Amino acid sequence: MSELILHHYWQSPFAHKIRLVLGLIDISWRSVEIPRIPPKPLLIPLTAGYRRTPVLQCGADVFCDTQNIVRAIADLTDDHQLIPASKRAKILMFTDWIDGTVFNLAVRVILTSAMETAPPEFIQDRAGLYFGSNWTPDGLKAQLPGVILQLGAHLKLIDQGLAGSGGFVSRAPSYADISIANIAWFIRGRWENGPNFLKQFPNIERVEREIHVQTSERCEDLTGDAALAIAHDSLSSAPEGVQRQAECSMQQGMRVSITPQADTSDPPIIGQLRSLDDIRVSIDHNAPEVGDVVVHLPIAGYQIQSCE
Repeated sequence: MSELILHHYWQSPFAHKIRLVLGLIDISWRSVEIPRIPPKPLLIPLTAGYRRTPVLQCGADVFCDTQNIVRAIADLTDDHQLIPASKRAKILMFTDWIDGTVFNLAVRVILTSAMETAPPEFIQDRAGLYFGSNWTPDGLKAQLPGVILQLGAHLKLIDQGLAGSGGFVSRAPSYADISIANIAWFIRGRWENGPNFLKQFPNIERVEREIHVQTSERCEDLTGDAALAIAHDSLSSAPEGVQRQAECSMQQGMRVSITPQADTSDPPIIGQLRSLDDIRVSIDHNAPEVGDVVVHLPIAGYQIQSCE
């Protein structure tokens, strides 16, 4: 296996989540720090247009989207302790709900509360990603109390599910507990009232502490140029072939466009369809900086369309 390279920035909540995963399985990795907002000239050539954080690189294979990255880490390292087969479906469904419903409420609270203090270009960029094209500052502020109530209701359910000791689905820590610890870390560190808000969820705070205490960090810095050079000098190990799907006529080699299902300002990811199964879509992509690479995304949450 080629070394794992994480393209991220340290404040990113989803990058923090991947760092917790790497830390709990105690594996070494290389760190490439990328800008918080576009342009990202040393990332986009690698990802065929995907602009979100983080991105995991393993040679010429590039994995986008946090849930997809976690699955890739388990497969590449053959370490499935955080997503045991017996609880895989439950863990992935639960973490998908946290990454979507719960995180979107948290980010709405945090961005709205920081509207007057954060850099305007950062607010504008993130609002376009999370709120679509019709958001207004006044609209967000008017809805803030209700959004906080919704966030608290979801966290209360999680807290009740953690009653006692151990994690959410098992006594041993799992990816579900990493997701819980990560959302608490995000709320605590980015919202002025976050620490006080979290006091009403003692079981969530317990898991947050336990997960962070158990993680190690074995990383070395790497430049973006060096990471691109590694991709250029590597060959993908990704399989080829399109699994027959109901109502799907896509074929290997077809030019496709992949975009988030939600209303966001994300640009499309475009390439030649290499493989497609019931979980992941992979495209062949070429750019002068990286040569031939394969970009992998999940199917859930993304719209895949033919460009032909």
